[in-house]
Amino acid sequence: MSSAITKSAWVQLYKQLQKEAEKIPQYNYRSFYHRRIRDHFVANRAVKDVEQQKKLFQEAQKELESLKRQVVFCSLYPHNKTIVEQKLGH
Repeated sequence: MSSAITKSAWVQLYKQLQKEAEKIPQYNYRSFYHRRIRDHFVANRAVKDVEQQKKLFQEAQKELESLKRQVVFCSLYPHNKTIVEQKLGH
């Protein structure tokens, strides 16, 4: 029987996703990704099946790579800061 993914691995992946989302320069996209990441982890918190956990972990790792590409893409094109971003100082 295969072993389950450790809690520390999940926490590390969650933190990596949130940290990468913080690098997105546009406020709306950044807040969208923060919400999406949190909602995804909360929705799948109760999953006990090891195979399903592995599948979710692999999907989250793919999302991390996708998010990294999105950060690079967003940084290539300058944008006008929204009023919210101006007040937040981002």
